[in-house]
Amino acid sequence: MNNLWIAVRKGYQHFAQVVDNTYHNVLPKLIFLIIILTLVSTDVAQATSREAILDRLLNGREFDFVNWEFTAALTKIGHELTAPQTGVTDGDQVELVKSYIRRVGNFEKLEGQIEEIYTDPNEKDPAGASASLRVQRDQLRKEIDAYQNVAEAIMQEQVESILREEGFAIGGQLMPPLRFRFTPLPYVLIISRRDKIERTDQRELTTGLTVDEFDRIEKQVEKQLNVSSLVTPIGGLGAYPTMLPETSSLKYTLDTAAHEWTHNYLLFSPVGIRYNEDPVARVINETTAVIVQQEIGRRVLERYYPELLPPPASLVNVTPKPKTVQPANQPPPFNFNAAMRETRMRADELLAADKIEEAEAYMEDRRSIFVKNGYGIRRLNQAYFAFHGAYNAEPGGSPEAGKDPIGPAVQALRQNSASLGDFVRKVAIVQTLDDVQRLAEPTSTTP
Repeated sequence: MNNLWIAVRKGYQHFAQVVDNTYHNVLPKLIFLIIILTLVSTDVAQATSREAILDRLLNGREFDFVNWEFTAALTKIGHELTAPQTGVTDGDQVELVKSYIRRVGNFEKLEGQIEEIYTDPNEKDPAGASASLRVQRDQLRKEIDAYQNVAEAIMQEQVESILREEGFAIGGQLMPPLRFRFTPLPYVLIISRRDKIERTDQRELTTGLTVDEFDRIEKQVEKQLNVSSLVTPIGGLGAYPTMLPETSSLKYTLDTAAHEWTHNYLLFSPVGIRYNEDPVARVINETTAVIVQQEIGRRVLERYYPELLPPPASLVNVTPKPKTVQPANQPPPFNFNAAMRETRMRADELLAADKIEEAEAYMEDRRSIFVKNGYGIRRLNQAYFAFHGAYNAEPGGSPEAGKDPIGPAVQALRQNSASLGDFVRKVAIVQTLDDVQRLAEPTSTTP
């Protein structure tokens, strides 16, 4: 570990010089290029179009991708010019990542303790009571920031090592390279038709919005456009580098890195190009990414962090449990998946019968049942199902997807593919659900 930090310190000295040179020689040209690209447009939306209305409603509340991408790209380029993790043993790299994750976990705990102090109505001096905790928290923040770039680079290489084994490398270089950045994530505004559960638009919103602002945005959009809408947090975003939340869950980070890389890999495929316009392409894309994250994430853990692996299924509940009889006067325990699947299927039936208001009233009634049983769903509507139903990788289909056949077809394609890499390369050539189903047949071969 000491050798690593010597390398890190030397690397960042060189990095400072690189940044200085970039600032004087490259930065002005990059700024000029960004300005030109920002000003150039192929068309202009009419003032009364949906796009123009959304632009006005969301003015000042959309996420600034240009600024984020510019800052994140410069940071990544500068770090990779030094690559202080190069030459450090796998064991030391693993320990550094674990140390980073522990610090993030401790930071989260301290934040929670401080928040409890400030929300305690009996605490008259929260600043004084939390002073020592805040000192510890601020010190941890500095340490996390110092670790971040090298921890990201190590985890990137670990995930890449598994993806290379699936044949995604050209001349030893993963294509596209896997790059991510821990960052506060934007929220997303999901827009669906009212007469059918189908996503028609998505906008990324700035970080730091509050729940009352969610509500205002949704009501304004629905009033202006006669649509169903939902503002929701997300777990990652396939920009480049991809955006990941800072979390103490290493498994979540590895899974999400693989998930978002899959979106980047499929970016110029038919299901990537038509992601925003074609609901079928979107579900194929998202379901594929979930399958990749499940398999790649587990294999990264097996290789580098085996102690974090869940026990094999064969070792879970090896001792049979005695059967319990449900008392006749008690209802059966609440089954979220069954209830959510029932809700989606009934909503689809009502919408297909053009009973839009009845479907919306039904979904709101069902939402109260979920809340009563401990599931804090703020809005349950067409946009909710359009968003959550796209991640259709559960066996038999996710409950939010109802009877949607796309997810099961993609799962069948994976089962009948020789490897994960073979599966993803097949997805990269499909254009329709029929293509997926044809390639999923056991005798089918990739053209």
